[in-house]
Amino acid sequence: MVLSHHATLSACAAAALGFATGSALDAAAFWTAATLVDCDHIVDYWRDAGFNLDAPRFFSWFRLREPRYLLLALHAWEWPTALLALAWGAGAPEWVWAFGIGWLYHLSLDQRHNPHQASRCYFFAFRWSRGFRARDFYSDQGA
Repeated sequence: MVLSHHATLSACAAAALGFATGSALDAAAFWTAATLVDCDHIVDYWRDAGFNLDAPRFFSWFRLREPRYLLLALHAWEWPTALLALAWGAGAPEWVWAFGIGWLYHLSLDQRHNPHQASRCYFFAFRWSRGFRARDFYSDQGA
């Protein structure tokens, strides 16, 4: 799913959450996680393409499947699940829960709307076990 779709859908969900809870902080935490998880793409891009601010090149780099390796450190079901388990165990404030749920929301949108990606690719352990090879990330290229 593309960033503009994440931002728009997340803004709608965050507004609904803010309305339901009466907390702008919860809404902001949700939106932040649900949208900015995609910042991990920048690390992969800069690793391979070098530091540059060429936005069209950045977006085409992923669309054309140019990366050889995809770490995508934040695109992993393990992290928000662990965050929510820790939040539950520690009695964390609501905004931490909203952040974790926003993160899960982002991953579920990606999982649902990126049909050419392997179903297990959103598990960090799966990508690690495959050496983070990009070809294993796509369902039509080997995973």
